[in-house]
Amino acid sequence: MTCEVAVMNKHGIALAADSAVTIGAGEKIYHGAEKLFALSPSMPIGVMTYGNANLMGVPWEIVIKSYGRQLGGQKFERVEQCALDFLRFIETNNVFSPATLQERRFRDTVGWYWYGQFVRPLEMTDPGEDRLLKLTALLKNDIDDWKRSQPMHDLGAGYGDKVIADYGKILDELENELFAQNERCGRLQISPQIRQDLRAVARLMFTQLWFHPADLSGIVFAGLGEAELFPACHEYHVGTLAAGKLRFNRRGEIHVGHDMTACVAPFGQIDTINMFYRGIDRELHEKVMNTAADYVSRADPKADRQHIFAELAQLLERDIDQQYRQPLMAAVDALPRHDLARMAEALVSLTALRARVSAREKETVAGPIDVALLSKGEGFVWIRHKNFRPRATTEFAFA
Repeated sequence: MTCEVAVMNKHGIALAADSAVTIGAGEKIYHGAEKLFALSPSMPIGVMTYGNANLMGVPWEIVIKSYGRQLGGQKFERVEQCALDFLRFIETNNVFSPATLQERRFRDTVGWYWYGQFVRPLEMTDPGEDRLLKLTALLKNDIDDWKRSQPMHDLGAGYGDKVIADYGKILDELENELFAQNERCGRLQISPQIRQDLRAVARLMFTQLWFHPADLSGIVFAGLGEAELFPACHEYHVGTLAAGKLRFNRRGEIHVGHDMTACVAPFGQIDTINMFYRGIDRELHEKVMNTAADYVSRADPKADRQHIFAELAQLLERDIDQQYRQPLMAAVDALPRHDLARMAEALVSLTALRARVSAREKETVAGPIDVALLSKGEGFVWIRHKNFRPRATTEFAFA
């Protein structure tokens, strides 16, 4: 897990990221990962990554620095334009994801999903149960679930059909290995309808808003474009490439301006930072409201529990906004640039401290903490970096 934060007002934006990276199934944690990068000397734009540290097996550091080198002195009017250009760079660069690698990852992903959703339940079926009938029901329920999810945007018309056409041979092989040759499955003779449904699932896996958990990376672009007077921050979820397309989802964007003059935006492990500016842990928040709603409904069996819960949530959110969020944002709005950096580092440090003293979780957020400050006048300035001494400057020096 990772903790990163962007603290921004009209003066600039501070970015901070921890250095912990989890290897394998979580048994080993290293404290030297690079998660915060300067994109190009010509632009005050930084990039932060969280989640999977690689794109198709290539470390994000290599991908980001390769993109930065090919930019040269190119500039963008807006941060969003830079982010989308970066995503197109990934999609069109065959060095990062050759066709053979895309095929292999497609096979692994579909095989993993088919086994978990269909093969494993069939292997646990009672001897007298009709496995083909059960598979038909499993497929129907799964397809119905997929259709209730949101579609992935920016893939283009006909992308799902292209996936099935490009990887038809792989799907045939998986079908044969997982069903026809699997003794524990009963060596099923797949009907044309079941074959069609299996391919429908594969199509939906790559056209709906879903990523394999092991493939999901978060990418944050933050800073100022040439036409942007104040900072902006854009977050994306990025998966793998399949059939020549990069699957990604725009998660959100933040623009400092006249309407919103300051913001604290956490990424990755966000609970501690959310608790800091909300005044209460979200899990405790839910427990308090549930307990109160249950108490009232028990006292008055005719009471509408859902209505009580919604009213409590509204009242509590209003109090949180007035007593915690608004005063904090007012303080952030008034911070000079160097104090933005101090605050960003402190918030990540607080998350690391909580992880360190917790008896319930591993120390998946830990230092050293990298900190950068971006502004219209100064550009991208390292305040702290684990691998080198930042530029000497009185204004940004920390005690």
